[in-house]
Amino acid sequence: MTKKIKIVAIIERKEEGEIDEITLKHAINELGVLQSFDIEYDTQETKAEAVVEEQKISKTESTSEISTLITDSNKIYYGTLSIDERKSIAATIINVSNIERMEGEFRKKVVSMLTNKFEIDEPYLEGLLNETKDNSLLETLKSKFLEGDLIQMFIYIWEKTLSKGDEDDSEVELIETTAEKFSLEKENISETKKLGVERSKISKAIDSINTGKVAFNKLKAFEKTVLIALMLTECSTIDGKIAPEELKQLKNVLSEQFGVSANALTVILEKDIGYSLTKKVEQVEVYREKYELVEFIWEKILSTETEIKDGEMELIRKWIRRIDISDIESEGARKDAEANINPEGSSEE
Repeated sequence: MTKKIKIVAIIERKEEGEIDEITLKHAINELGVLQSFDIEYDTQETKAEAVVEEQKISKTESTSEISTLITDSNKIYYGTLSIDERKSIAATIINVSNIERMEGEFRKKVVSMLTNKFEIDEPYLEGLLNETKDNSLLETLKSKFLEGDLIQMFIYIWEKTLSKGDEDDSEVELIETTAEKFSLEKENISETKKLGVERSKISKAIDSINTGKVAFNKLKAFEKTVLIALMLTECSTIDGKIAPEELKQLKNVLSEQFGVSANALTVILEKDIGYSLTKKVEQVEVYREKYELVEFIWEKILSTETEIKDGEMELIRKWIRRIDISDIESEGARKDAEANINPEGSSEE
């Protein structure tokens, strides 16, 4: 499989003379075959400044889109927002609820939280905060959310805030104060935090899986469950979508066999890790490590009182085949799982 790479660079040379095709091919030969190139000798600062200015205009336009979304929408439905829109709306909610405090050290703290926890680009965030510092936007925003969508929005805010690092008292206080500005009752605030914490644990597990520091079969039980959930989700997905019947089966498997709640599953279904996790397990893990993952899945299936349906079992088998484990090997893993669950029964045999 070949891959094409585009490289954009500005080179400062002390030598006199121009760079021709032969010189460029020789210099780049270690990386691959040079297919095309374009050389310009006018790389003045004004050109770089023009690019920066163009980026600034683009960021301004995108922050204006959020203001337009808020003011022009009849209602803001959480489920229809893109991931980036959720981040921007969350930042706007926090901003307009604390406008009187958004300066000095407090502002720095908020900016730090939103850039680190919500992964919002800082220049864009600064533009967004300046674009939405109108006091009237608070009442406008409050009128745009139905109760269920507002609850989902705050669950999301808790999830992102608690997904990285330890819980920060000042950040917790900030979100609680923000929720009060939106007239959420204390019971609702506690419930949204509880659900946000559950989602944040899923996000942390996914981050742990992505680091690759621990072999997949050596992950903690909870992280291993999230790993399996991600791969089963991947096996259910065709062309970026999951058909209704497959989604139903996936939810049943993860709920009944692995104890993954609908709330936690939201994070798994929406998470785009940017690569095939199943393929990575198949290629990176040695046979014994893959076998132990299959054994883990059988332990989960055999430990629950709920009987797994044929369609759900087929999803499990589909995943097992994708990581290059045969049906015979899977049966061996099932027997090992039975022995792990009931060692006394195994010894009697």
